[in-house]
Amino acid sequence: MMKRGIVWLLVTALMAAGGPVLAQPDSGLTEVYVMRTPPGVPAGMARLFFVDALTARTVTVDVSGDRFAIVGGYVLYEDPVTRTIYRAWPDGRVESHPFIQPAPETRRIDWVISADQQWIAWTLTNQTDSGLQTITTLARADGTQPRVILTDGPDTFMRVVPVALIADRFFFFDRQPQNVGDFFFYRQYAALHRLNLADPGAGPELLPFEPNCFCGGAVSANGQYFARLEQVSPAGGYDVRVWDLAAGVDVFARSLNVNYQAAGAVLVAEDGRRVVYSLASNLSIDSATSGRERFMLALVDAARGEQRQLIYNPLLVPLLPLAWTEDGSGVLLINPRQDGTWKIALDTGEVRQVAAATWLGRIGR
Repeated sequence: MMKRGIVWLLVTALMAAGGPVLAQPDSGLTEVYVMRTPPGVPAGMARLFFVDALTARTVTVDVSGDRFAIVGGYVLYEDPVTRTIYRAWPDGRVESHPFIQPAPETRRIDWVISADQQWIAWTLTNQTDSGLQTITTLARADGTQPRVILTDGPDTFMRVVPVALIADRFFFFDRQPQNVGDFFFYRQYAALHRLNLADPGAGPELLPFEPNCFCGGAVSANGQYFARLEQVSPAGGYDVRVWDLAAGVDVFARSLNVNYQAAGAVLVAEDGRRVVYSLASNLSIDSATSGRERFMLALVDAARGEQRQLIYNPLLVPLLPLAWTEDGSGVLLINPRQDGTWKIALDTGEVRQVAAATWLGRIGR
């Protein structure tokens, strides 16, 4: 099979040349990318790339969309203008999503997908006469086996925010005021919960030490490890606590001695031994016009209970952790403000761009 690095180089070259030749992917393993501002495409349109991992043959699809995520064999996204939910297939087909759509009273839809892409949970935040009500439904990627797993509210202003889904076993979520998260660059959480989906009689349980500060956090892909940032002071710095939820024990890593006031984009290794996250100072939430923004990446060694800076010269743009590389030696990074995919080597701190488009993930295994 063609190595992923070679596929990235080919994709970058094809994009620079003005776009790939259309072809039906044929290996059963497809790398998926998106460009939100592709050259030669009208404003507001994004371009999806479905790249065959063996041949690098590519199908492109131009869509009006955002919030892209891979579910099973397709890409799920929302049209930001009409708020309709769509799905795009590797052969270029695009259709309205058959079982996830807003109702007239829906104020927003949020979703999480399991690591194997076979399960999805989505939350409809609906406006009722008595306040906000959030209804969360679980189903397989093809829509089979649907069931409502959580109904919250009505509440005057609180809503459920999905955080992670571990197949049909656990659903992790936060409860926070409606729209408050929109005022933060990083995704922040107030009171994280876990719902045991295998026990029909079980109710949501608060995770250890919750509620906490309105700070970042994440769960490992297998649901066993939970990392939580804890702000030291408004001047900057974050302690990190990593919980083994199965054993009920935690490791505490004291803050780095750095003046970064914001942090988030937390990524937890499946074995719980490492956590990577981003920090920022002088942050402009809606743009980068100040010229004073600086970003840092930190690595937590949970075995030692220590943190260290992954880079020593601050980044001028936000490169946020997305996924571990296949051999675990590095982390893929993305910039939410521009197209592209980068990679950082954990041993050297070297950062290099590996694709002109943003990597979304793989279809097929």
